[in-house]
Amino acid sequence: MRRGTSNLLTINIYTGPFSETGHENEITPDSPILPKSSEMRRRRDLSLKEAWLKKRIQKSTESRSQFSGIYVREAYRVSDEEIRFVYLENQDNNMNLRAEIPKLGWQPVEWFCFNATCYDYLFCSMATRFGSIRLPQTSPHQPDVRLRPSSHHYPHKLGVCLQPIFFFTDWTVIMQFFESWIAQGATKFYFYLHSYTWQTKKVLDFYKDSLGDALELIDWSDLPVHARDKGMYDKDPNSRVFRHGATAFMHDCMMRARSVVKFVANTDLDDLPVSSTLNLPDALEKVSTRHPDAAQFKVDWILSHQPQHWDSIHNAKDVNFDLQSVRVLKIENIRWDYRVSKKMFHRPERVMHFDMHTVYRNELAGEKNQQYTTIEMFDNSDLYFLHLRRFERHLMNPLPVEYNNSFNHSLLMKMNTRMLDQFAKRIDGTEFAESPLTPWSLEARQTMRDLEQCRREAFGSILDDQNQMCQQSSSGCEGMLTAGVPFIKTTQTWVNIAHKALFNTYVEKTKRFSLF
Repeated sequence: MRRGTSNLLTINIYTGPFSETGHENEITPDSPILPKSSEMRRRRDLSLKEAWLKKRIQKSTESRSQFSGIYVREAYRVSDEEIRFVYLENQDNNMNLRAEIPKLGWQPVEWFCFNATCYDYLFCSMATRFGSIRLPQTSPHQPDVRLRPSSHHYPHKLGVCLQPIFFFTDWTVIMQFFESWIAQGATKFYFYLHSYTWQTKKVLDFYKDSLGDALELIDWSDLPVHARDKGMYDKDPNSRVFRHGATAFMHDCMMRARSVVKFVANTDLDDLPVSSTLNLPDALEKVSTRHPDAAQFKVDWILSHQPQHWDSIHNAKDVNFDLQSVRVLKIENIRWDYRVSKKMFHRPERVMHFDMHTVYRNELAGEKNQQYTTIEMFDNSDLYFLHLRRFERHLMNPLPVEYNNSFNHSLLMKMNTRMLDQFAKRIDGTEFAESPLTPWSLEARQTMRDLEQCRREAFGSILDDQNQMCQQSSSGCEGMLTAGVPFIKTTQTWVNIAHKALFNTYVEKTKRFSLF
């Protein structure tokens, strides 16, 4: 058993407005760096952040409970020689795993952390692991092989992996999500579900009927826990899982997309992709042609505000997206960690270990014995994301911000028109168009504020240097919800393969010889 080495890739800072010519920089995770390069400065910034995380972890005075569970879902045969899967276990566990393979018997599992700390995020000790089972070349062939040559014809050019929605109320953003991606060429969606309202289910059912197999709705539940332990920080494993297993989701989705989709984005519902031609696959194909060894394309992720008027929306026909109202913040008004964070489009067969903003390890590029590369497209108007914050955290006295008035909104207005046209055709003549989806706005505002509060506190404690607890866990956030919304929860999808219990037996044990 060994732990994989991890190398941080770079993160730059968006300084906007965009330059006239787009920037592209090709880097490799394990390549040497010139000491005076801007690349070195950016890696230095990330290494300082990593050191800060390690320091906080080492100083933690929390008495950690040992969660002994090992939680698994699907496994994927990614080549003739390898099966991969993701699983969750406590960060301090050191249990060796073996997997039983039909006709081959029990095989050892090689495991890896996805980053140097072996934590998913800060103090969320239920960590994502990557399991790999090596198979002999003579092993029986399985149909689910998701590694294909570069000449393979993909059923879909562009797909989207959406992080699990949890305690979800804003059904209008789901429509904006689908229509914005479809308007720019996406044809495959992996939509992960944890908990949501009946209005959300109605919207998803409509899009499933409309898109068919192009939309996969994937259940993503909490980890199994005894009812008596649910919501307890020292006993509920879900109290130590960051944002419902976000890192595990990303890799599960990327393995699903192998051989099916050529380019895949890991994204949230409030991320708006923007291509200068409103054709995302075309933009990705062009840069891919210029960089044939690229595994991912890292682009700017620009914090923006999108005002909402939820009280006037009662059904699908009331939705008009309002992208013309989007305001981009000046860089000086954006928190440091948001300034340096980027978003990525991946080639599923070429990436191994990553999170939402950073790549740690790529596959080896053919016989070159070096990893596939990352293309940085910073300060580039050809391709970027707007991070749309859609609600007011402060009901009174909101924090003052300054906006970037030089940002060109004409492209957003063009996109909005295209989205409205295709949406009108999609709902035309359907019962869904005028089906009432109210009441919802009051509950949505309160629930979203509760979830934002859970970023900084839970279990009666505030996240700071003294109370170093896991933030945004489902167990912690659920107890903070105040709107009384009856959420629909997905059925159980994880299996605890390390479960232990005492059971009664109805088989007579063989008695040993005794004189008495």
